[in-house]
Amino acid sequence: MVGKILYATDHRRPSSRVLDGLSGFRDIGFKEIIFLCVIKERPEDVTPELLEQWKEKLNSYGLEATIKIDSGNLSSSVLKTIHENQISFAVVHFDKKKRRILFGDSIVKKLIKEASVPVLIVDEDETGLKLTSKGAFERVLFATDWSQASEKALQIILGFKQLISELEIVNVIHKKLTVRDLRRLMEKLRETRNKCLKEGIDAEYHVYAGKTVDEIILAAQDYNSTSIVMGITSAQSFKDIFIGKPSCRVVERTPVPALLVPLT
Repeated sequence: MVGKILYATDHRRPSSRVLDGLSGFRDIGFKEIIFLCVIKERPEDVTPELLEQWKEKLNSYGLEATIKIDSGNLSSSVLKTIHENQISFAVVHFDKKKRRILFGDSIVKKLIKEASVPVLIVDEDETGLKLTSKGAFERVLFATDWSQASEKALQIILGFKQLISELEIVNVIHKKLTVRDLRRLMEKLRETRNKCLKEGIDAEYHVYAGKTVDEIILAAQDYNSTSIVMGITSAQSFKDIFIGKPSCRVVERTPVPALLVPLT
């Protein structure tokens, strides 16, 4: 992947730890980054000195940084900036608990429905940040069901191979399988692992059983993952409108940064 990154937040003083998670992006072809700070109240707190600090931090990663300040809605500002600036990868950093909405569109749901590029969602609560020198993609949990969206997510993972030290491939089963079904499942897992091994990624596969959302979050805990990667589609069922897609619920519940890769 080669292109331009968007880092968007509604914090007046974003965590340098989150920015450190982008430190290896220059090595995989990214050259530019737009730092978007969306502030509704007291925008005067974002001083020129603070803006210059942010810019210097990002420039130190070898990324040419542009700073933008907006006073609008975070999700709308993110989607507008993606569209107007040919963004190819976005990071959105905000307080998920504060922004969660039971009915209607949360930020996560809106991004899942409308974002046209991969979006890494990072919580303000940094308990899930386990970053080292390789950043957010050192130990990746890839949750797959081999849908088109999952295969698109795998291609993104392969493009990030220089940043990945360990990859855990996880499929969650939620019903009893026949012997034939189990054989097919294991074959798919082996094929996916082999694709990663050929690209130099140290990959293992695992089968979890139970509720999809719970098991993905558990797997991320089991393998001390620094990020979760999932493919997504914008289509919604009637059920999704009320309880959300599994990918949406994983993102809203997990403290670990989660990358959502749209099919479009």
